[in-house]
Amino acid sequence: MDPIKNNSVERQQLSAGLKRLQQPVLPLVSMVQFLYLTGPFTHVAEVIEEMPSPIETPYTTYENSQDMLQRHLQALQLLETIKTGVEPQFTVVSEQDEPVDAMTAISAVALQQILTDELEEINSLLCAPCGCRLCCIGPTQGMEQDFFEIPLKKKETSLFTIPHLDTAETRCHRSMDENPLIEDGVAFYTRTDPALFHWQNGWSLILPKSTDCPNLETEQGRCRVYGDRPEVCRRPQIFPYIVEKLDSNGAKPLYRLRHSILAVMDCPYVATLQEEIAAYGAACELEVLFKQNKA
Repeated sequence: MDPIKNNSVERQQLSAGLKRLQQPVLPLVSMVQFLYLTGPFTHVAEVIEEMPSPIETPYTTYENSQDMLQRHLQALQLLETIKTGVEPQFTVVSEQDEPVDAMTAISAVALQQILTDELEEINSLLCAPCGCRLCCIGPTQGMEQDFFEIPLKKKETSLFTIPHLDTAETRCHRSMDENPLIEDGVAFYTRTDPALFHWQNGWSLILPKSTDCPNLETEQGRCRVYGDRPEVCRRPQIFPYIVEKLDSNGAKPLYRLRHSILAVMDCPYVATLQEEIAAYGAACELEVLFKQNKA
């Protein structure tokens, strides 16, 4: 049985995550940003303390606006640098690769962090009831992809007791190079087991065809390191793309404005909740892009 085509979930199983999906924090954040930048406030926390409850919007009613905003206070405090005139420690460009003004850049990066944190919570609530392992397996034999890649931070590589390939050759390549890394005379992805590679742009787990993540307990379909799982594994399958991080040769991180959310249709809860995800994006004033990934 193909797990990509035979995975479904009932709407009632997703009630906890759906409740959070129907309470997006970004409309509240927009209110705070407007009041802070136009009012006599020194700190964002002052604005949050004055937010009333309940707050009604065309999309939903917020009963605990202050509590919701307090969870994101650290990211919201980035807005304070707009008033102080501190130069951003990052660069943001438009989709035409033109640098944007400081206010737009700071606001976009703050909103990206807030949306990332919220979607991590929402995705975790939606993922748990599915009993799904789509994010943990390599391509099946009928797929056109030769491998799937899971990007990792260096500290996360210790979670995997499989070969770690870190050589001058791996560091000169990227996984998607037109001329792939060659191992023992063949392309790296023809290996029969998963492995970690230190590429030019960092570490990743490579899952060749018909392989599983080494931390997947196959009988029950559970993750052996769930509590410590990599950051990327905490964020299936609705991704924030207010800004997209780009490779940068400069001293500052580089981002491109995207103003969107990516929802991966392979995921059973995304397929079930398309209308609700689209409504969430509309409430956040972001375009929602539905995409098939492992077709």
